[in-house]
Amino acid sequence: MTEKSTVRTREMAFELRGQRERKRMTLRELARRADWSPSKVSAWENGRRISPVDAAIYLAHCGTGAAERARLLELAAPPGDLYWVRPHFDRLADPMKSLVVQESLASSLVYYSPAAVPGMLQTEDYVHTCFELTGRYTTDRLEVLARARVDRQQLLQRHAPPHCTFFVHERALRSVVGGPALMHEQLQNLVLATNLPHCVIRVVPEADPTFRMLSTTFTVMEFLEHPPVVYEETYTAGLFVDDRIAVEAFYLLVTRLEQVALSEGRSREWLVRFADEYERLAGLDR
Repeated sequence: MTEKSTVRTREMAFELRGQRERKRMTLRELARRADWSPSKVSAWENGRRISPVDAAIYLAHCGTGAAERARLLELAAPPGDLYWVRPHFDRLADPMKSLVVQESLASSLVYYSPAAVPGMLQTEDYVHTCFELTGRYTTDRLEVLARARVDRQQLLQRHAPPHCTFFVHERALRSVVGGPALMHEQLQNLVLATNLPHCVIRVVPEADPTFRMLSTTFTVMEFLEHPPVVYEETYTAGLFVDDRIAVEAFYLLVTRLEQVALSEGRSREWLVRFADEYERLAGLDR
């Protein structure tokens, strides 16, 4: 590809391909119907930008409904999209879908979570309790979001998963969510995750002052055929960052995390110790 893809163009590629496959139409058949070359359609389905006009024609041949077509054409609009905001309160779109698309395409992922266990490693009870504590969702919406977060974890179980490194701050392990019994289950889940060959968990100790003031939860995603991307999580929205200079700044943070975090072995020892402590506390509660 002669031009770089972005988070937005890769998500559009994912959506286009999905619409075509739901129509049970091959790439060559769609190209023939629209009088395009197969190479042009292939480029769009692999992340090259598609114009709104071509996107409308493509979706028309797929028989995409009006509401879905309007949503997808927003992805084809020509914005300055090196910083792309995906609001959590947008009722017309699944706020997690953009993240799921990028994670599924990534070859490696580096997470940093200062205040909670990373979403990819959360147990179902931990997920529900975290969403409930925010107080911002209806029961129905909470169930949808909780299920979406749990479903994301299938990425770790697929045939060729990305290599994942999770930097978890000590305060996230000490923050009791839902009680000692729930935390015991959650810490056991982290211990089990350390056995996955493609999963690395490293604890950032509270004693090191470097990251005490950094409250940003972020993910650095690398791809085999695309430039790296950063995803930042805020209370109201997720932010995708394609800007090269900004992404490089996050690589500096990752380098510092690698310097201050405990080794894999020591981190596993800490997780086991925390799990044992929560088990004892849960026993005192009974």
